Amino acid sequence: MSTQKVFSVTGMTCQSCIKNIERNVGKIDGVKSVQVSLDEKEARVEFDSGKTSEQAVIEKINGLGFQAQEK
Repeated sequence: MSTQKVFSVTGMTCQSCIKNIERNVGKIDGVKSVQVSLDEKEARVEFDSGKTSEQAVIEKINGLGFQAQEK
């Protein structure tokens, strides 16, 4: 089942941060799309909830050195 969630992300400072999050979250099995906005300080992630979870996305973003939480 496809689910879309929005996560607040703090600690981003540039386009490189955005690309880093998009590339790494996009590698999670079940993630279909990732759109990160520096201006809005958020990440919109569409994923298959049968393969991954909100918590997996949060842990991946946090593991990259940012702070994420579900909006």
